[in-house]
Amino acid sequence: PEDTDARLTIYDVTGKVLKEFEGEYKKGYNEVQVNESDLSINGVLYYKLQTPDNVATKQMVQIK
Repeated sequence: PEDTDARLTIYDVTGKVLKEFEGEYKKGYNEVQVNESDLSINGVLYYKLQTPDNVATKQMVQIK
């Protein structure tokens, strides 16, 4: 809903960080591109989006 700094962290079920994106994002829709080579494993992965005011953690499935 507003311009803010944010960090997106992708990690595996053991908590090992696989990829991290950090930057300043504008109000509205934003996206980041994750290359297949950045995520070297298949299965359930987790991602956490952190801003100064909020933290959200979700899961995703990587299938090759």
